[in-house]
Amino acid sequence: MMSENGEWRKLMQEKRLQYQLEIQSRRIENVLTNHDVAARVAGGFVQPRWIRFDLAAHVGSSLDRLRHMKQELLAALGAADGELVPHAGGWQLHVARTEDVPVSLLDLMAMTPPLQPLTMVLGLDEHGRPLCWQFSADNLPHLLVAGVDQAGKTSLLRTMALSLALLHRQSQLQLMVLDGSTAGKYKGFTPLEPLSYLPHMLSPVAYDADDYRELLDFLSGECLYRQEQRMNTPKIVVMIDEVVNLMQSEGDKQQLMESIVLLLQRGPAVGIHLILTTNNPEAESLNSPFRMNLPGRVVGKVNHATQAAAAADMPGTQAEYLLGQGDFLAVIDGEVLHFQAAYIGEYDLQLTLDALQRRRPQPLLAQQIQLEQLAIASEKPDENKSQVFTATTSGIEFTS
Repeated sequence: MMSENGEWRKLMQEKRLQYQLEIQSRRIENVLTNHDVAARVAGGFVQPRWIRFDLAAHVGSSLDRLRHMKQELLAALGAADGELVPHAGGWQLHVARTEDVPVSLLDLMAMTPPLQPLTMVLGLDEHGRPLCWQFSADNLPHLLVAGVDQAGKTSLLRTMALSLALLHRQSQLQLMVLDGSTAGKYKGFTPLEPLSYLPHMLSPVAYDADDYRELLDFLSGECLYRQEQRMNTPKIVVMIDEVVNLMQSEGDKQQLMESIVLLLQRGPAVGIHLILTTNNPEAESLNSPFRMNLPGRVVGKVNHATQAAAAADMPGTQAEYLLGQGDFLAVIDGEVLHFQAAYIGEYDLQLTLDALQRRRPQPLLAQQIQLEQLAIASEKPDENKSQVFTATTSGIEFTS
């Protein structure tokens, strides 16, 4: 198994690097075209710390213009350091390679055994074991992720959404994302926007108060309809980033709160589960109906011990000493597990979305209760593997 995982990881690294180089070459050529520079990317070479792009340019004034475009080229590639050097009658652009992330989601998913339904990948625990979270109506109906702005909450949402999409067919599981970081006032796309292109999404990522209300009304109606019809499929996972901000957005705040409480209380029995994040776990709006329905907690960096206790719903976790940037604690039934969240970077995300869209079959019609119909599609995942984090009478357990 380890040999197979090693081979899979090597192939994935090669495929991802090739995809990254293709995207970067296009971005370089786009900058050159925008400046009317007669040059193109003629090839490249990857070294441990640098990536070299060969630029075939006509000699003359374009060479001087390339020098002045250095910073724009680096910005287009998302690189912090680089240099332009003359080479064989043309130019080479040397770009510093970014350090590998501590835990890559795509690499981690190669290490996982077959997963039960409604399971998502979170990261690696302190013993180097894959950590997954399985929703269940009885033990883990919903999840609250708390921490300061640099804790890595939004990044973890992307990780969870992508792992769910890769591990479930769209006919089995559907996603909805409400981004409360804008507090209902649209300020441009956030890091969650690429999730709009997942085939599993019931709607694009929501950013404003009207969309919040409309989608939560739909979910509340769907919840009540499923109760009447005694149905609980397909499963729906609803992600709300910065839920406190969302409940303080313009419009009927009481209605928003009532809709979320309804989903927290009745959703799990009919296959609807919520993942909420907040940078303010002490907020009054997170009242008893919220907290009593959120037994599962993931806690990132917080400012002090009081905030840590509110986030974990228990004292003594020492979450105030976490480092941020994906350094988290998983808390369930009084047990605490330290882990590093898996990360899905820009190129891995584009590669995954591209693969999911290419293999997307013909649309089907989902079960809906309103007149409008939302197009969906099914997606068959690879049989990726992992260990599962579940709630038991004795607390945290890893099962193969």
